[in-house]
Amino acid sequence: MLGEDERVCKLHHVAIATINFEQYKELFEKLGMTIERETGEVPTRQLWFREGIQLKEVSSLNNGTNVDHIALETKDIERTIKIALDNGCKLNSRGKNWFILSNGTLVELMKISTKL
Repeated sequence: MLGEDERVCKLHHVAIATINFEQYKELFEKLGMTIERETGEVPTRQLWFREGIQLKEVSSLNNGTNVDHIALETKDIERTIKIALDNGCKLNSRGKNWFILSNGTLVELMKISTKL
């Protein structure tokens, strides 16, 4: 187990793809979450709640899943990618800060400069 100073990443947000954008938006607002920003037009709206949930409006769900991706904060994207690749993950075409878990889940890496 890594100590606090050795941690490579921490969770930034989870993106949920949904065909029920307004329903999910209303649910998370009623749960007390605060909208940080909202972009786009129907049918490709997105919004981010301060608490770490992102909603992505889609016209259909692929393979029955609604997790679009998870995002991790890291100080060192290159090191994190190397660790991921060394542990069975694959690169993704979305960019050099993306990889895919063996089950197909996309992972986005977001660079931060503060201590994890």
